[in-house]
Amino acid sequence: MANLLEANCLLCRQKSDVFNHLNDNELDRVNGCRVSIKYHQGEVIFKQGSPCHEFVCVTSGLVKIYLEGEGDRKIIIGFARPVDYIFVPGAFSDKRHHFTAVACEETTACLVEVDIIQELLRSNQQFASGFLTKISEQSIRLFDQLTSFTHKQMPGRMADVLICLAQKIYQSNPFHTSLSRQDLADMSGMTKESAIRILKTFKDDQLINTEGNTIEILNMAMLETISRNG
Repeated sequence: MANLLEANCLLCRQKSDVFNHLNDNELDRVNGCRVSIKYHQGEVIFKQGSPCHEFVCVTSGLVKIYLEGEGDRKIIIGFARPVDYIFVPGAFSDKRHHFTAVACEETTACLVEVDIIQELLRSNQQFASGFLTKISEQSIRLFDQLTSFTHKQMPGRMADVLICLAQKIYQSNPFHTSLSRQDLADMSGMTKESAIRILKTFKDDQLINTEGNTIEILNMAMLETISRNG
């Protein structure tokens, strides 16, 4: 069950840099319509198809974002980590969420009413510019992932996943992950069985080492080569 937490936008050091363009009065307006919530591992923050009422800023933990398809198929399209804002395109169109967001581990997030954000976008040009930059960066990442799915074989896709986890998500090597093997499969657009097989091949070839939920990349140069060659 999610828990409400106390916080204040004016004093917060864990807010997304897009909010640096807001003055104290504007931050006070955000604070007046914001709630901070703690989510346990596996809790749904919002679900694909549900009404879109808030923007979500992750202040601690890790959130996976995925598309839900037929037959319970999932495609993980990204992650949100501190202090990422989860941008929801439905807020500007049909007021629906077009993907699902789930806490991968103990996570806290601030939820801000959509109407307030939209008002600030209309009144503050710098805030709007920063907001659009973040959305553009998210779109570029999606395009890169689509290219990987459509142009690379499974080893190349798994190499992309491991490199992304080490360099962008956990920013550590080795890294301890709360993600399951199914999650790694959903990130790379393959079945769980295929993901496990490729990870075993990488381990046998001494490209990586795995101990439980800890993964270490032993040969980053070769993984990058596999990624480039697809």
